[in-house]
Amino acid sequence: MKRAVVCVTDPWNYYDQLSDWSIMTVNPDNSSSRQQYLLENSDWSMMITQDGIKYRDGGDYPNERILAYTSGTTGDSKFYSFSQAQVNHCVNAIVQSYELTANDRYVGVMPLWHAHGQAFYWATRQIGCETHFLSVANLRNMPSYSPTFITAVPDILKTVGQLAFDSLRFIRSASSAMPGRLFQDLRDRFQVPIIEAFGMTEAYSHCFTNPLRGEQRMGTVGLPSGIEARIDNQHLMIRGAGVWTNNWIDTGDLAEQDDHGYYRILGRSVDQLNIKGKKFNPISLESQLLKNIVTLKECVIFGDHELNCLY
Repeated sequence: MKRAVVCVTDPWNYYDQLSDWSIMTVNPDNSSSRQQYLLENSDWSMMITQDGIKYRDGGDYPNERILAYTSGTTGDSKFYSFSQAQVNHCVNAIVQSYELTANDRYVGVMPLWHAHGQAFYWATRQIGCETHFLSVANLRNMPSYSPTFITAVPDILKTVGQLAFDSLRFIRSASSAMPGRLFQDLRDRFQVPIIEAFGMTEAYSHCFTNPLRGEQRMGTVGLPSGIEARIDNQHLMIRGAGVWTNNWIDTGDLAEQDDHGYYRILGRSVDQLNIKGKKFNPISLESQLLKNIVTLKECVIFGDHELNCLY
């Protein structure tokens, strides 16, 4: 397949026309340097923008359906190719995990240039449920569509917690860690399962989830979903049919598994502190301090030759 770059504010209105193309979705509000970087590394053949369509002589990528890329917040973006079979595998895991059906109603607030939003777009297309899309600026209009579930990052869910809904089955949080207070506030307000999950671009977004039916363990990312997982020397490793490669990959996260098999992310391996040959994870230490010292509001662990704490 040839690659099509979709760079518009409403990409969902274009996907149906691109069944014979590999799709890469790009935020039209990117800076000019970011946009140039993504385009130079995508080898596109067609680019769709609000101003029209452009063509160039790009390469052919047999069996590729989606070209995804990381945000680049920790360095240059990494690009990952997914076949239709891999996309289907991830979509099926989402549908099965959350028992999605045609009777659901979905309001997408995660952008489709983010794997989180894109995976749920394809999941809702597969089941044929009612779908709507809103920008974050229009988030307060969400209740008017009576969604039966919501998936978003914690910062968006903070606003969701101020709204009123009449048909919610569950709320899913992913893409960054959910604060314990937010988990409790949402659970108390809506009386529905609050599901913490974990995904990464390398696995087309969905890797772990707390169960819809069963215990939702606060502070964990739950159990593997559509992938295999293991922990090697605290490093979280995954592989599976929806992962971009057939081999085990290091997610770059440090993790632990509790006695119920649930996984907990401790932090990024690159953030470890090496103090006199001993490894310490600052995020793990900070979370333990905040959890066990009720009067502590903020703290930060740091150091080169010794551990220090500011609070």
